[in-house]
Amino acid sequence: MDRLSQTAVLCHLNIDKPETKPISKQFHLGSIPAVVIMEPRGQEVDRIIGYEGDRSEWLKTLLASLYGIDTISDLQSRYAAKSDLKLAQSLAQKYLDRGDGASSLAWVEKARSFKPDTETDSKLTLIQGEATLFTDPPKGADMLMKLATAPGSPLALDAFQTLSAFYKRQARNATSPEEKQKAKAARLEVFHAVVAAQPSNPDVLSEYAWYCAGEGIDLDKALAAAQKAAELKPKDGDALSTLAEVQFKLGKKADAVATIEKAIAFNPDEESFKEQKEKFLKGEVEK
Repeated sequence: MDRLSQTAVLCHLNIDKPETKPISKQFHLGSIPAVVIMEPRGQEVDRIIGYEGDRSEWLKTLLASLYGIDTISDLQSRYAAKSDLKLAQSLAQKYLDRGDGASSLAWVEKARSFKPDTETDSKLTLIQGEATLFTDPPKGADMLMKLATAPGSPLALDAFQTLSAFYKRQARNATSPEEKQKAKAARLEVFHAVVAAQPSNPDVLSEYAWYCAGEGIDLDKALAAAQKAAELKPKDGDALSTLAEVQFKLGKKADAVATIEKAIAFNPDEESFKEQKEKFLKGEVEK
């Protein structure tokens, strides 16, 4: 990373701050974390969305992008030389990451022309739903909701998280209180529908409970969801952290402290859990 800083200009951006909205919208920075790699003239070369495994894998991906490997240009050149399903799918994802829904959908269709197997076709449906959010939001939301609520779907969590993030962005970018409330209500509706359809998915339950804790709503339902998530993943620090947060919001300070201590015991190096415990100890019990 030190060598990289000597050859590139590094810039960190917090997209949750109001003053970053214009640049966030310009570069379609909806998913976090996101790394946008640009050449000196300001043209985007590639981007990395999410966490690429451990640090070494992330750096490999970053360096490959800097050298023009697996970028859109590189993938298109390889597809022109020898077209195949994997390259078409990769291009559909690349354009989706850039917020170019129309181009992403075009590559989804090219990928489907290779008659993908069921698993790959499901992944293409997820990309298609996400891309359609850019071109036809209601239709895209409907597609993703069907994926998110499909019993046993391995992509249910991905579809759910995409929908949740979509309405979160809408609420953040709202220009009026009414518009913001409408987006928040739509997001809560997504949570309720997916929790009902995926009652034994601990990640869905935890996300719902964490959202309710942050908003101060549905706290009794959130407690039940967080408790079940913690039962399903008893050694998972994030599930325990969520349960502790809900307990605290319900005024159960002692329970919250005991729960977060369990999370710390399983994850002794996680500073956010320690900060959470300090918040519980210093903060007043919330009614």
